[in-house]
Amino acid sequence: MKRIIAVLSVSCAVLFGLLLWQIVKAPTPDTSSAISSQQQSDQPLYLVRAQKNGVLAVYPYGSDTAAIVTDIRLSSLREYDQALMQRGFPLYSEQDLTSFLEDFDS
Repeated sequence: MKRIIAVLSVSCAVLFGLLLWQIVKAPTPDTSSAISSQQQSDQPLYLVRAQKNGVLAVYPYGSDTAAIVTDIRLSSLREYDQALMQRGFPLYSEQDLTSFLEDFDS
């Protein structure tokens, strides 16, 4: 009888452990990553590039009309960043745009 109780106790402990392991390892839905993956596509939303007057502007991707003209002068950037901005720097989400403006406009 003691042996049956011991086997049942061990079996219950193992089953409880497996159940707990399944609960802990089960992925929880992460809505923030779902939203960011929807926002980020293969095609950029914006392109930042230098205008002829030497300031940076943000263009909707594929447009020649600037949506935002910044006060950021191309000459104030490091050489590497200047080269990027002359070619055009893609931004893939609204969050990228906000981060860019915060980083470069300070």
